Amino acid sequence: MSHPGKGHPVYDFIVQLLEEKGAVPEHSAMASYRYLENGHIDSLAFIKFIFRIEERFQIRLSEAEMLGDRIKTVGGLVALIEEKRAQS
Repeated sequence: MSHPGKGHPVYDFIVQLLEEKGAVPEHSAMASYRYLENGHIDSLAFIKFIFRIEERFQIRLSEAEMLGDRIKTVGGLVALIEEKRAQS
């Protein structure tokens, strides 16, 4: 499955949020980037990160979604946000 990349609004917003916390990998590696495992953001920053995403895209992520595997990579998070946006 191919993930949206640079120029896609959800992807670009997530990358922007991550860049606020430090350098990010090249865009070719971004879809599989595991930002939590790599220490890019900590647990407190993660809560703020999710809050900003929910506000920007007018969605709500469930506790199960926030603890699931999909949210752990940029590509999985983009796909999850797109699904939530389509449901609203």
